[in-house]
Amino acid sequence: MLGAREATSAPDTGQDEKEDMSVVKRLAALGCVGLLASTVAACGSSAKSGGSGKASITMGTTRPFVELDPAGAYDYGSWQLFYNVFQTLMSFQPNATTPTPDAAQACAFTDASDRTYHCTLKSGLVFSNGDPLNADAVKYSFDRVLKIYQVLGPEKDGGPYSLLSTLSSVTTSGDLDVTFHLNTSDATFPDKIASGAGDIVDPKVYPANALLGGGKVVGSGPYQVDKIDGSLTDPKDVVLSVNPGYKGSATTPQNSQFTMKYYADPASLKQALTSGQIDIADNDLTPSDNLAFEANQQYGKGIQVDTGGAAEIRMLILDQKVKPMDNVYVRRAVAQLIDQQALASNVFKDTVDPLYSVIPAGIGGHTAAFQDYYGKPSTAKAKSMLKDAGVSTPVKFAISYADNALQGAEEANELARELNASGLFQVTVDKVSGGLGALQTGWSADKYAAFTESWSPDYPDADDYVTPFVGAQNVYNTHYVNSQISDQLVPETQRAADRTAANTPFAQIQSQYAQDAVYIPLYQDKQYLAVQSNITGVPLTLDVTGIFRIWVVGKASN
Repeated sequence: MLGAREATSAPDTGQDEKEDMSVVKRLAALGCVGLLASTVAACGSSAKSGGSGKASITMGTTRPFVELDPAGAYDYGSWQLFYNVFQTLMSFQPNATTPTPDAAQACAFTDASDRTYHCTLKSGLVFSNGDPLNADAVKYSFDRVLKIYQVLGPEKDGGPYSLLSTLSSVTTSGDLDVTFHLNTSDATFPDKIASGAGDIVDPKVYPANALLGGGKVVGSGPYQVDKIDGSLTDPKDVVLSVNPGYKGSATTPQNSQFTMKYYADPASLKQALTSGQIDIADNDLTPSDNLAFEANQQYGKGIQVDTGGAAEIRMLILDQKVKPMDNVYVRRAVAQLIDQQALASNVFKDTVDPLYSVIPAGIGGHTAAFQDYYGKPSTAKAKSMLKDAGVSTPVKFAISYADNALQGAEEANELARELNASGLFQVTVDKVSGGLGALQTGWSADKYAAFTESWSPDYPDADDYVTPFVGAQNVYNTHYVNSQISDQLVPETQRAADRTAANTPFAQIQSQYAQDAVYIPLYQDKQYLAVQSNITGVPLTLDVTGIFRIWVVGKASN
């Protein structure tokens, strides 16, 4: 999903409704009627907050949700809420890369070709408002994502349809049995329905062919939404409490209430942490702040730093339709000159790892394809590439970045420095005001030759770093069409029920990525969460899935 390292901001609500809204969705109107008041209780919420005697936890982040309806969201901030409020048939347990049953009691493919997937639900499931969660509700939820995509079309749909593109139809039998019929083999389907694409919604609340709008958030997950503070385009916080009717795989919540507070920038987030307004700062502080907190921490005293691996990646993305990136030799020369290690050290103070493949370390099938193909940064090799292709130098273009990207200006300037130092390029930097939403509007209109952007995994499989990026309507609108990848290698990986068997075609895909140089990997993120000294459980939620499981977080008594 998009926006791993940006503070997601909603597009201007005054724009024409017909403007492009794909991937980053315009915020639906909050509140039960019209705009959200300064403090509004969510409609349909029947749970009582607190009452267990356990502590309340507050977490700060610079990445708010952009949509409250799962059928319309495909961004980090929204999905972090959804993972805790909505239930899926399958889910990922801490540190697991294979999903296990959640709302389901069992799921499995029923044919040798991995085209028919059957789930049996747990009995007695209900939504937080008391409505039954049965097989019909599951079918309705998946049909709804497909229907809304058909209604809005690929240019306007901002939901997770791309993850369900192999789904042909859903059938039910009785109240508990659901069968998914796929149009092609897809061994990753269990992973996809364990992501935000598999959120189950209440048919009595969510319309079949449109996004809900308003402030209703009705799920069946371990938490429910009690209230939302803020305005339509500037959410302040979301208050969650334990859902007493939840039946799933999540462990007993270690807190009675969890509040997500949204901040405009890392400086505001840091101030809230150091002043004690929040218990946890999401992975949004600057590298300098994280390192300072880590260096100064004392056992049991002051602010502590919990660290963990991540599968979030950062890329320099080149649009094949925009000159000079329509020339593969120009793209290769750019890739030849980028110094990932210098970027990681100079800009991020080694709080990230240099990355040499779009598929990150820790995900099955990872290779170092760009390092293998290009070797060390070399002006001589880049010069030879451009000369042999008859390209005049210096080649001029701009690197665009979202104004709220963490270290975005420093990153873009470092990349420009590396390219310009060769004498082969004349690169400028372009700050895009309006955050991720504005950047996405620009790339959808082929406005940028090159831009930096992050990708956070929908599920921990190499497929999630391939299928969204390739094809005429790929998520970044790069016009990257490679028939060998799409028609041969991807189907081969999706037929591999044993995911290790997919490593060979994934290696071939990564090699092709390096040669085509549309997506140039820059770094792989690490997770640094700064917390108050009495906060427990955070390490249990730092893994490659990118899911923050708020139920494992508690507060030790003083």
